[in-house]
Amino acid sequence: MKKINLKELEALKEERRDFVLYVRSDRGKEKVKEVFDTDVVTPELERVFYGRIEFFFINVDDNPDTLRDFSFPSLVLFKKGTVKQVLKGIRN
Repeated sequence: MKKINLKELEALKEERRDFVLYVRSDRGKEKVKEVFDTDVVTPELERVFYGRIEFFFINVDDNPDTLRDFSFPSLVLFKKGTVKQVLKGIRN
């Protein structure tokens, strides 16, 4: 899974790509339990869908403006550069 920044996210959207974006936070990991759960599940999803869809992640610690559009942890599914579904957190 490749780490991207806001500029790269905008480029993916402009290219009208299909992809999954994992919105996460290293600092938030200590406060929000779902970050740990999502850290575990997301690589497994990437393995299952390998070759069919790309996975990227963005760290809100480095890109705080991401929080204007998405909360963390979230998996955001893009179809042709447009948000189709937002999955907020993963719980047991």
